[in-house]
Amino acid sequence: MPKRIASILCFICIALCCHAQNSTLDDYVASIKERSCEPVDYIFNLFDHSDIVVIGERDHRDTTQYELILDILRDPRFAEEIGYVYTEVGCINRTKDVNKLLQSRYKSDKSFNDALYNYLRTEDFNPLWDKYNRVQFLRGLYEINRNSKQKITLGLTDCKFSWKKIKTAKEYSDFDDSPACAYRDSTMCFHFAKMYAKQKPKNGKRKALIITNHPHALNATFEGKDYHGQGKWLKEQFGNDNVKIVMLNWAEYTNMNKQLTPLVANGLWDAAFEVMGCKSFGMDMKGTPFGKISYFNDRYGEMKWEDVADGIIYYKPFYETVLTIGIPGIVSADFEEEFMRRIKIYFEAMDLAVPTLEEAKPAYDRFTSFPGTHPQTSQSVRDAIRDLITK
Repeated sequence: MPKRIASILCFICIALCCHAQNSTLDDYVASIKERSCEPVDYIFNLFDHSDIVVIGERDHRDTTQYELILDILRDPRFAEEIGYVYTEVGCINRTKDVNKLLQSRYKSDKSFNDALYNYLRTEDFNPLWDKYNRVQFLRGLYEINRNSKQKITLGLTDCKFSWKKIKTAKEYSDFDDSPACAYRDSTMCFHFAKMYAKQKPKNGKRKALIITNHPHALNATFEGKDYHGQGKWLKEQFGNDNVKIVMLNWAEYTNMNKQLTPLVANGLWDAAFEVMGCKSFGMDMKGTPFGKISYFNDRYGEMKWEDVADGIIYYKPFYETVLTIGIPGIVSADFEEEFMRRIKIYFEAMDLAVPTLEEAKPAYDRFTSFPGTHPQTSQSVRDAIRDLITK
C-alpha cells in the first residue's frame, strides 16, 4: 500500500476514534430520545429475541437497584413467559431450600421472617451475607409468589458450600483455594447451565434472568489471563445473540475511593440523564455514544462499552443510590455461638486477628445506610453533574 494512502487511512481511523470518545452532551441526549424505552419493557423486549438476559448489578450493597429488579419480577409477563431467575449470591446446594421458602405459604409475617432468617444463616460461604438487599429481594419474591398462581423459581449459582462441614481454618482455606472458587465466573456459568437444562419450558422455550454483579456480568477476559467473566462464558456457551448483557448505571467502581467520584465518560452519561429529567430507561449500547467510548477498566484490555455489554438501564441518578449493610436480628442469642465459630474459622483462614462478639456482631446485625456516592456526598456529586450541563 502506498505510504500516502496508508497515512490517510491512519488519520481517518484516529479521527473516528477521537469522535467516538468526544461525543457531546447533545449526542447522548439525542440517542436517549431516539432509542430508549421504559426499563421493564426493555428487558421484556430483549426476551422477545433472546432466551437469557443478564443484569449487571451496581454495588452489592445497593438497595435501590432491587426496586427495579422486583418491578421486573412483579410484572405478570415474568411468571407467565420467563419463570426463572438466577443470582450470583447463594450457594448452589441451597437452591432447593430457598425455593421451599419462597413457594410455601406462611401463617404470618413473623413465621415467614423466622424461616427467612434461618435460611439466610446457611446461604453463603462468608460467616454471613451482610447485604440487606438480600432480605429485600427474597421477601419481595416471596410476596410475588404468594399473590400469583404461577410461581417464580430461584436458582443459586455460587460455589457449593456448607458451614456444617467446615470445622477448621485449614478446611476453609482449602475451600477458598479450590478451583471452583479460583474460577468463580466459570463455576457460576456451569451451575447455571446445569439448572437451566432442567427448566420446564414455558410456551415451548426456556428463558432465564440472571442477576450478577457488574464485573462478573462483563463479556470480557482479563488481559493476559485465562479468566473469562461470567457474561463471556454465557455468551460462548449459549450464543452471543441468545444472551444479552445489560448494565445498570453506576460510576467507575475501580476508582471509587479517589477524591472525586469518577463518573463514566467524565460525567457525560449522568449529565444526559439529568437533562432527560432522570427518567428511567433502557436501551441498546451498539450504535450509540454510550457504546463507543472506552470501557474504564483496562484490566480487560482495550475495549469499548458495546464490547462488554449489550445494553444499559438507567435507574435513578447515581446520587440517589443507597448502600445498606446489616440485617437486624440475624445474629440472635441462640445463633451467637455458631456465629463466633464461623468468625474464628474465617478470620484465621484469612490470617486476620479474630474479633470479639462485641466487635463482630454489629458488622452483620446493625442496619446501616449511606449514600451510594460514598466517600463523596450525594450533593457534591449532584453539583458536579449539573455543572457539566451549565458549561
